[in-house]
Amino acid sequence: MLYYLVLAVILLFGAFYMFHRRISFKGNIIPGPRGLPLIGCALEINEENLCSKLTGYAETFGDIFRFRIFSDNLIVLNSPAIIQTAFLDEKFKRHFNDRPRMFYGEYFRCHHQTVGSVPEGFGMFHKTSRRHLEKAVYAYGSGLMDLEKNVMFEMDLLVKRIEEMPGMTFQCMDVFSRSLSNVISLLFSGELIHDDDPDRDIFLQHTEGAIFFLNSAVNSVMTSLPFLRFLPGKFREMYIKTETVNGRIKQKYFHDIKNTYVPGKHRGIVDFYIEEQRKERESGNDVFFTDERIMVQIEEIVDAGITTSSIFLSNSILVLMNYPEVQNKIQAEIDTVIGKDRPPTYTDRNNCRYLQAFEMEIHRYLTIAPFLLPHLCQDHIEFMGYDIEPNSLILANVWYVHHDKEVWGDPWTFRPERFLNDNGELLPREHKLRKSLLPFGCGQRQCTGEMFAQTRIFLYLATLLQRWSFEFQNGNERSCDPRTPGCFDMVGLIKPMPFACKAKERYKQ
Repeated sequence: MLYYLVLAVILLFGAFYMFHRRISFKGNIIPGPRGLPLIGCALEINEENLCSKLTGYAETFGDIFRFRIFSDNLIVLNSPAIIQTAFLDEKFKRHFNDRPRMFYGEYFRCHHQTVGSVPEGFGMFHKTSRRHLEKAVYAYGSGLMDLEKNVMFEMDLLVKRIEEMPGMTFQCMDVFSRSLSNVISLLFSGELIHDDDPDRDIFLQHTEGAIFFLNSAVNSVMTSLPFLRFLPGKFREMYIKTETVNGRIKQKYFHDIKNTYVPGKHRGIVDFYIEEQRKERESGNDVFFTDERIMVQIEEIVDAGITTSSIFLSNSILVLMNYPEVQNKIQAEIDTVIGKDRPPTYTDRNNCRYLQAFEMEIHRYLTIAPFLLPHLCQDHIEFMGYDIEPNSLILANVWYVHHDKEVWGDPWTFRPERFLNDNGELLPREHKLRKSLLPFGCGQRQCTGEMFAQTRIFLYLATLLQRWSFEFQNGNERSCDPRTPGCFDMVGLIKPMPFACKAKERYKQ
């Protein structure tokens, strides 16, 4: 009798809850997989199958669907139009551009005090910090002479490193990560990291920690149970390791630079921030750029400036080795626009239209961040006729957008020509295909370093392909199709498994 009474009470409360929710809905229920009680789709979806699962759901449910993982309500946007409406439309953008609080942001970003991690997308902190970061990146990272000079100086070193490799054969990710570390060091301080420097690998060690803690499974555990960082095990080990390397970065790229800072003499982006801090103090106003905020913004630039660019360059070489006809076309364009007797400059990019189309196609075909960073809708709203529950996580399914057959026709064919018209000119920005390319996101949370990334990528690719052709070692071919088992790490960021390539001289020096 007691059993039936308890069951009746549970059913009564359940019915009351569902009735209360139904009358409070602000639109239709979003379709999606039902999952299991309490755990939702936790047994169906994991880090390794996320791209394929969410692609399948998009094909079944359309432009928007929802699913649950335990208590998290996730809403997935699957078309350029609906993504841009959410993040750009005046009616909705203030609802869709917040960030969820994450363990990494709380404990490694000074309680979310950076452009990428701050929860409030339209708050004063985000507005102020983003404006200054854009200003700093433009001054030191968007193709101006100082950065171009620094990148080309590092390119000379990269060429020497490749020439010293046995048979000029090397592991792409390792070589590019080391080289990009130098570019970031030049950006911060105007100085290289020398090969005998004991801190040579601190940026790479830092990004290892960031990738670990930003993994959605790890983040879910650590956000709920942050005390695990004190208990023996992998979480504590990685926490201590990341804290230690962050301390070394702060010492080398903030404290040491601040101790030698001379007003008006800017060696890099850190001096820019220190100068802003000095101006604030002299004005008598509250100091926005505290030491702690400057230091964690430096660390965020490391994450953004090395990880994705090293993956992009490695992806590019892998594709070029699989498509030698594409490699030949890029080299023919470089020979015509730049020649072989002078190094490339960023101004050459405007005339290298096929190379620009190649970059776009790499972003599309091998999308590095398939769902960008998660957004948060804190409010209960109606969106496109659907009910959005408060505190829903919003994912932009850029992976599906970039491989939608209805948009691209042949999404699994690598074809840079799709971004060119019949005259070999780039399609205009308002063209459907250009508007469907969203590797850097859009709106308030669009990547601040997009131009910085484009500068480096062009100078790297143009310099390397001007000098060398790239090919597989005999018997070590590797597919560049991300659907091929064992060729790509599909957890978090989409990156190729380690592979070797051989550089072959185009012109005898």
